[in-house]
Amino acid sequence: MEGRRLRVLRTSGVALAALLLGASLARASGFQINEHSARLTGTAYAGSAALAEDASMGFFNPAGITRLRGGSVAGTLTVIDTTIDLQATSATTFGRIPVTGPGGSMEADGGTTVPVPSFHVAQRISEEWVAGFSVNAPYGAKVNYPDDSVVRYIATLTQLVTYNLNPYVAYEPVDGLSLGVGFNAQELRAHLNQKLYTPVGDVNAIIFAKDWTYGWNAGVLYEFDASTRVGFAYRSQMSHTLTGPVDVYAPNGNVNHGNVRAGITFPDTYTLSGVLGLGLLGLSDEWQVAGDLVYTRWARFQKLSASFDPPVLPPDSVFEDFRDTWRGTIGAIWRPDDRWTLRAGTGYDQAPVSDVSRTVRVPDSNRVFLALGFGYRVWEKVYVDFGYLHAFFKSGTVDETNQTPDQSNVQGRYDDNGADVFAFQLTYDWDRVPWEIVSDL
Repeated sequence: MEGRRLRVLRTSGVALAALLLGASLARASGFQINEHSARLTGTAYAGSAALAEDASMGFFNPAGITRLRGGSVAGTLTVIDTTIDLQATSATTFGRIPVTGPGGSMEADGGTTVPVPSFHVAQRISEEWVAGFSVNAPYGAKVNYPDDSVVRYIATLTQLVTYNLNPYVAYEPVDGLSLGVGFNAQELRAHLNQKLYTPVGDVNAIIFAKDWTYGWNAGVLYEFDASTRVGFAYRSQMSHTLTGPVDVYAPNGNVNHGNVRAGITFPDTYTLSGVLGLGLLGLSDEWQVAGDLVYTRWARFQKLSASFDPPVLPPDSVFEDFRDTWRGTIGAIWRPDDRWTLRAGTGYDQAPVSDVSRTVRVPDSNRVFLALGFGYRVWEKVYVDFGYLHAFFKSGTVDETNQTPDQSNVQGRYDDNGADVFAFQLTYDWDRVPWEIVSDL
């Protein structure tokens, strides 16, 4: 009996290592979350490093907050609703035992609805300097297949959540040119489940792991006039070493406890943005066009190494083979009067995985964005904004086999996957600066 239990635990250890690969929330490629501004959601994120309209700019490009007359505070709540439907054509475990879902179903639904809040504040502290602070979730993932689905021996729940604290400062040495730099402290939490087959019933394996790490971001912004700017921003890679408990629930009710240690690296990104006021071309002053080109170094995410303590679970390495990606977007902004702003945008986002490297935990694929949004000035310096984006995913296949003694395999196709993004933002701007407040005392 002990020998049999040990074999189950060894299988679990290798499978749990694979679990830490995570999954995509299916709006930005890989694990990225771009939804930190409803205004940018409405332009399909076009102009993210150059638009510079409120305090949220500090996260996308810290140099942009020099455009604030005094200060700004912006809070955003985004709801992301994903559709992740797999139609399996074959599923087995131990190379020969067929696997199906309830009633023989070969379908698996991993879609979820997830809220993503963010908060940003910035204040001018001198004629040349502005400081700010953002709290948000730049990376995250949640894919949740039913515990009895056809893919249960590959994955059930995969949830990654980050909490990022980002203070930054910006400096404008000469009119029109601004520089910014920020520091990032980031916590990553992972909650991961998977079933494991035994002849007497399924084993349920659960991980809770977390880690804090640190990084930086920087940017430059050049303003040609009040409506035309170009910006460049960089965010550093963030490397986490996750640690936490592992619980393996056997069919007979026994629970085996251990601890996991695993590394994961989020990539560095390079963003080139521009926003052009058509008035500069002698056309309407009511219109701006914006664009983004983003390069993400996902190839840094190639391998996950996991170890377990006590060593009843063997160490393991899993190769993921992510590739670097590009995202390009273009958007338009129309201000018909001093209260209303209308936005629209579209773009193309490359996924870090292909048909060869796609897994049920990372059911990612290239996607096209279509977005709409509007803003309204409710009171003097108080604004509400709404953005909606739909992501159309390219169909893709999966052929995944666990590199474990059970050799669980699933083959199938993802069709009609997508995501709906709903973003709401409340912004308050003010003109007061410290030296004016002091002079009034």
